[in-house]
Amino acid sequence: MSPADQRQGKRTRSQRRVSLRAILFRYTMAPALILSILLCLLFTLQQMSDRRDLLLSHGRASAEQLVELIHLSDGHPFEDRIQWLDKSLMALMLERDMIRSVQLYRADINTSGLEEFKLISSVGPRPRTLFTADELRGKQAHVHEDLQSLQVLHPLRGEDANCWLSIELHRPYFLVGTYQVALVGLLGLIVCAMIALVWAVALSERASRSLDRFKDSLRAIGQGKFNARTAYSRNQELSQLAEEINLMADNLSEYHRDYQEGLHQSMEDLRQSLDSMEEQNIELELARKKAVENSRVKSTFLANTSHEIRTPLNGIIGFTNLLLKTEVDQLQQDYLQTILRSAESLLTTISDILDFSRIESGNLVLDHSPMNLGQVLEETLQILAPYGYEHNLELVPFVDPQLPPSQIGDPLRIKQIFTNLVSTAIRCSENGSIPVRITVQSGKESELTVRIGIVDNGARCDEQGRRELKQLLSNNPPQQMSNNGMGLGIARSLVQTMNGELSIEDNDQGGCSYWVQLPLTIDRNRTAVTREQFPGCRLLLIDPNPMTRQQIGQQLTHWQAEPLEHCSGDNLVPAIEQMWRHDAMPDALIIDTAVADGDFGTFIPAVQQLVDTYQCRVIIQGSPVDLRRCYDALRTRVLAFLGKPVSRDGLLRALKRALPHQAQPKPQTGNFDSLPWPAKPRVLAVDDYEANRLLMSELLRAQGVEVVVAASGEEALELWREQHFDMVFMDIQMPGMDGIATTAKMREEESGHRTPIIALTAHVGTEEKSRLLSAGLDDYLSKPVSEAQLSHTVKRWMEIYTPAEPEQLRPLVGPRLVDISESLNLANQDPSLARDLLRMLLKGLHDDEQELSRMYQEGDLKGLFERIHRLHGGCCYCGVPLLRSATEQLQELLRPLQDQAEANIDGEALEAAYELARKEIRSLRDWAVDQDLEALFGLERESARQS
Repeated sequence: MSPADQRQGKRTRSQRRVSLRAILFRYTMAPALILSILLCLLFTLQQMSDRRDLLLSHGRASAEQLVELIHLSDGHPFEDRIQWLDKSLMALMLERDMIRSVQLYRADINTSGLEEFKLISSVGPRPRTLFTADELRGKQAHVHEDLQSLQVLHPLRGEDANCWLSIELHRPYFLVGTYQVALVGLLGLIVCAMIALVWAVALSERASRSLDRFKDSLRAIGQGKFNARTAYSRNQELSQLAEEINLMADNLSEYHRDYQEGLHQSMEDLRQSLDSMEEQNIELELARKKAVENSRVKSTFLANTSHEIRTPLNGIIGFTNLLLKTEVDQLQQDYLQTILRSAESLLTTISDILDFSRIESGNLVLDHSPMNLGQVLEETLQILAPYGYEHNLELVPFVDPQLPPSQIGDPLRIKQIFTNLVSTAIRCSENGSIPVRITVQSGKESELTVRIGIVDNGARCDEQGRRELKQLLSNNPPQQMSNNGMGLGIARSLVQTMNGELSIEDNDQGGCSYWVQLPLTIDRNRTAVTREQFPGCRLLLIDPNPMTRQQIGQQLTHWQAEPLEHCSGDNLVPAIEQMWRHDAMPDALIIDTAVADGDFGTFIPAVQQLVDTYQCRVIIQGSPVDLRRCYDALRTRVLAFLGKPVSRDGLLRALKRALPHQAQPKPQTGNFDSLPWPAKPRVLAVDDYEANRLLMSELLRAQGVEVVVAASGEEALELWREQHFDMVFMDIQMPGMDGIATTAKMREEESGHRTPIIALTAHVGTEEKSRLLSAGLDDYLSKPVSEAQLSHTVKRWMEIYTPAEPEQLRPLVGPRLVDISESLNLANQDPSLARDLLRMLLKGLHDDEQELSRMYQEGDLKGLFERIHRLHGGCCYCGVPLLRSATEQLQELLRPLQDQAEANIDGEALEAAYELARKEIRSLRDWAVDQDLEALFGLERESARQS
């Protein structure tokens, strides 16, 4: 705040304050004025009341006296008495100052037969208020007062007629006396106010002078003049205040002397301390520089280690995925899956090490890429399954069927959460199962909330261990953490970074339940992968573990198959024989190796007997160790081997091998199909590691992209100068010219259209991301690069940077032949109605084409118009934009025939429009040959249920 503002604030506060003089003046004047006003009002009101009573008493006395005189003359006729009264007594009454007028009324019957008052005699002016006979009939003598007059009314006694005497009193007599009294009261008020004013001024001046003396003394003391003293006053309170001020001055003077002495001593001590502090600061600065250098070396070491490990992992994971897409037998596929999961587990461990330091420093950056949460869970449990088998534990995943097939999130970090929590549950359990459930809590538009539950049985964890676990997941974790504590701490921090919640509670088994609630985003750009269904299939589950039977049964029910359960292997062959005798054999058997209980010498012959004797279709499931023990003996008879934990994809592959003719696939949507480019894009992939270049080439070619590779920054720059590329994938760490320098050189030389350059790096920190974006790169992918991330990135950046197509190329990227979403919108999102409308249109296309051809050949243009008009009307209720546009164009050319008998129509334009409509009709008919409308509109499930 500026000094001017401070001065303005002080002036404002001083204006708000009230001086002591004003307070004394108010408190002295106010009682005196209030008391004087009250006494003046009381005196005035008393005098007004007395004068009014006196006036009324004279009026009543005069009325009674006149009435008495009238009655004393009863011996004379009434008219004579009235005349006498009019001439003498009333005149006498008017001599009084208080009476204004006197009237005598009598009620007579008028010509209309009504009774009315008649003035018999009157002396003085006409009264201001008149009365009727009905108003006074039956009343006694009384006083009437209003704003106009004051009258005394008295009836005459002894008369049959209704006669009244009215005496109107003179108000000015009353008012003049009232004004006189008010004037006297006002003079008294003024005198009292003057006396109070003089007294108030005297008191305020006296108090002000005393306070001024105190103020001067305090100002002097405040300026350091501790010898200043205040004179005593004759007032006791002021004398006490003066004594306290003088005592304060003495104390301040003493404190000032002590302060001066202490200040000199402190300055001397400070001079001695500064020398030692300077030496310590030099030592601390050297230690700080050493710590910063150590931290930098550690960060560089971690970054380089991450890069060196992630680079070969990129090739291992990528080529393993490519190899899994080739033709390999089931055992080789299991081996490849193990290699893939182990590499991903190593990647998770590396991320744990790096994330622990990032979380503490607040530099953790989450990835946002397409993923399948259920698949992430299944992959994690497959990696941790061997660790669980060491303690006789089975990991059982339960995935909610309502979970969308694709979400947006950070699969690597979510896998870290799964790994740490499930590992903790394994360390606390023994002999049993650990179920891990994913349930959908809520969903709104593109937002989704999932709840993940992990349950252990607590067989290997005591009460002290439980308290430590709960403390690790609380808001105040301990400073000293074990390996288990570090994993839980990382999981807790990752969940909080994802805006989720993590909690732990006791369960009925004596163990703990871990609950994780995560918000995710639904990936609307990806469709569901192909999932076959097996309606009506009966499958027998032979597994002693009820948890595994529940998991597989739930998934089979979701695929519309009928699961049957058998929990023991002792009576398996007799049970199958009984089913065979009653012609109730299931379509396939899923036998768990756990029924062997380690006795494979009995288990293998039993399975061979089921296959050879009863022609059973058998799927063997179990741990990888048990499967290897029986693989060689049963591979010629068993149709599929299914490793545990059982994943949805593994179960689906096994069922397709066992029941190839009963699977009913849904509409093929593909997982990572080639992207529909209007023109094949060309991409430059730069990486110094040969395996990564080969991997990028294979992944991009699978997306329908033409790939050119470069092994160094210099080679990439030469290729970029010679050829045109729609996108560049740039490795950052390369010998010679690295990725940042190569990008900067490209940005300097490019002109016009900006080419998107995507970084490929093993560094995924916040600083690295900021450095890359600042260097001119548009986005980055962290190694190892997955097929989903690559597809998502290519599609997003090509949509952003693809230039507008020329006019002649627009049909290549125009409307689709059949737009299912448009059909649903036109049918108010009713799939059945949309299917029926499209089916009716397709059903009549053959006849429409024949009639249009006949009419066009015969030159029946009016009939052609009517037919094409009807066909166009049918197109308006279906999602067939190309046919609708063609029929509309032909219809508008023929429309003039409706208004004119003959119209000039361009023959070439008519022929072109007719051929276009005919072409679209044939295209739509060809499209409809191989299409299943039930599947296109998602009605195959309802049809299967109804059947």
